Amino acid sequence: MAMFSLSMGAGWPDSPAVAGRWRRAGPARASRLSGIRERTAASKKPLWNNTPIMKPLIRICALVILLGPLHSSAQEAAVIVTNPSDLSRVSETVAVPWGNLPRLDPARTAVFEGDQEIPCQSMVLDGGGAELLFQSSFKPHEAKTFRVGTVPSRKSFPSPVDARFVLPRADVGWESDRIAFRIYGSVLAGDVDNGIDVWTKRVRYPIVAKWYKANEGRTSGKDTYHEDHGEGADFFSVGRSLGAGSAGIWRGGKLHQPGMFTSYTILADGPIRAAFRVAYEKGTIDGKPFREVKTISIDAGSNLNRIEVTYSGAGDTITFLAGLVKRKGVVSAAGPDTRWISLWGPTNEDPENGSLGLGVVFVHPDSRGVVDDSTHFGLLGTALNNRPVVYYAGAGWTRSGDFSSASDWNASLARAALRLDAPLKVRVR
Repeated sequence: MAMFSLSMGAGWPDSPAVAGRWRRAGPARASRLSGIRERTAASKKPLWNNTPIMKPLIRICALVILLGPLHSSAQEAAVIVTNPSDLSRVSETVAVPWGNLPRLDPARTAVFEGDQEIPCQSMVLDGGGAELLFQSSFKPHEAKTFRVGTVPSRKSFPSPVDARFVLPRADVGWESDRIAFRIYGSVLAGDVDNGIDVWTKRVRYPIVAKWYKANEGRTSGKDTYHEDHGEGADFFSVGRSLGAGSAGIWRGGKLHQPGMFTSYTILADGPIRAAFRVAYEKGTIDGKPFREVKTISIDAGSNLNRIEVTYSGAGDTITFLAGLVKRKGVVSAAGPDTRWISLWGPTNEDPENGSLGLGVVFVHPDSRGVVDDSTHFGLLGTALNNRPVVYYAGAGWTRSGDFSSASDWNASLARAALRLDAPLKVRVR
């Protein structure tokens, strides 16, 4: 019986050796599973009579009902997930290494909670191996058992998450059912850098592709998604800042950003997780080039991105800033040991558009301090050359219905830190 732990929500390992190295699930490696054997007509005698075969048959029927549509008990597993904390966890992602499961066909693998099939997703690690993702909610200290196995035809679920590269602007846009973001890859975006833009949502379905499609052919700056037509809008102003939690190198009391991304790879597009990787090749400090690579993911039901950043060419030890751009009227807050920080205030100058919160959460309480200047409120961290470091950042809007005040938003950041400290426990039986 295998046992292992998962990191917060997204269930991603935070070891530098494996964190964030994802690509789309490739061709199924598992062998084809045999189906349930059909009963042959060896005997023409009716079964439903008072014969010795009656009781065994009843047991078989009961077993089939218990197992539901899974192919056979030899090709399925019970996955036992326990919440070790005092927290209620809503729509938390569970990640099960494929190596701990029977030999299953990923394209036909299904997950059942009780007798209900639930959405699942296969993720393949760049360094080898793979994980099966699914979600559930857990009461404090609750344990649940899920059945995983192969079915003839897996149920199709709409994806609440999305990540895509969009031309002609060369943006990467991504979203969960709660919030949406984008980053920039061309001069069509204007005077910008590597900051993260926020698109606020008040619907649960995907909007990124729809909003871009509606603005095809429009003059830059005249996009209709800057006004709320019932689904939300892009009210956020990034400019050359870090926006909603991007990162840059902090050296000599100054922020050094690498410009717009120069290459991208979409790694996953749901239904549990959307993920992508971007590289920034044009950063310089005192005339010397450096490179930044980010792997960003968001899970269904989440307002926070998992951000893995790797720097190279900037020295053996790098101090980086994960920052939030200031807006008019915002109020800042920080958690114990500056584990998390937030900004909260009016979304823009129109009070009808409510309030917007931004936040950064570190995986470990190892912040090197806070930067609070005229542009940013941010956390300082340490990275090693060519070694990834992970943190979380995102945004929450009052008109989404998820947050009503700064205290609500700050409490969600504090809970995120607590979930990182007490990951779900998973056993495969």
